[in-house]
Amino acid sequence: MIIEKHALWGDEPTEEHPATFTAYIADPISAAPDARKPAMIVCGGGGFHHIASHEQEPVALAYLDRGYQVFVLDYVTISTGDVSYPNPEIDLAKMIATVRTNAAEWRVDPDRVACTGFSAGGFICASVAAGWKSGPFAAAVGARPLQIRPDAIVLGYPLLDPIVYRDEQLSDPRIDLRVPKTGGKTGRDLVMEYMEKVMGCEATDEALAAATPANVLDHRMPPTFVWGTSDDKTCPIVEVYDFAAALARAGVRHEVHVFDTGHHGLSVANANTRVDNADEQAAVRPWFDLACAFLERVGVA
Repeated sequence: MIIEKHALWGDEPTEEHPATFTAYIADPISAAPDARKPAMIVCGGGGFHHIASHEQEPVALAYLDRGYQVFVLDYVTISTGDVSYPNPEIDLAKMIATVRTNAAEWRVDPDRVACTGFSAGGFICASVAAGWKSGPFAAAVGARPLQIRPDAIVLGYPLLDPIVYRDEQLSDPRIDLRVPKTGGKTGRDLVMEYMEKVMGCEATDEALAAATPANVLDHRMPPTFVWGTSDDKTCPIVEVYDFAAALARAGVRHEVHVFDTGHHGLSVANANTRVDNADEQAAVRPWFDLACAFLERVGVA
């Protein structure tokens, strides 16, 4: 196996384009040295502050074992640059186009390029999948829209609706208490500042609705697999139900699984991601096999 880290936008990361990616390329099989494999691009979560490591390499190794060439994207975050929408999404669009451009070198089938995203990474994947044709992503990458369209997406406990997220945060009864060491700002102030930093605009209903994937998707949305947990307090499960309804109305091929427990952030729920939550991991562990079966049925695996 070859593991290589690259700058996404040039020879080296820059202040304007800090994104990088790590390629996990399986060695060719001697009986079929030129065989092309499907590709999986991984977008971990982390609340746009950083990218959670347990949603990166463990995910890559799991998909590698299922026959994918895997590319873990370190998109721009608050800790590395300008995270405002649509900059992380443009990084993903660039990553999809890059995989297709280098398909021969990386032994990838350019017609089988999927993306998986967790939490905030799920929002990035859903946004590009919903807006590959009508959104600003292709033009920003300098690519044709079809070059940035994923052939399928897999979303784990995703952020999908910024309005729901904002309102859930602001409904916390403690949110208006004075917060120490923040220049006298209240919790409400901090939530709104965060939303404005991530969205790149005032966090009004109109602005947030315009960036919500369910509001822009149509029949051109690629096949979509979504899973979450009913007790998730970080990305409320109602977002998944609303998103699934939008997929159904648009006639998009999709599959949805909601597990009764697990909370948030369980990644692939195997020995490489286990902490002190064995019962929760066991509850959601079936999602990976279910997702792989879905990808096979829609012709990506």
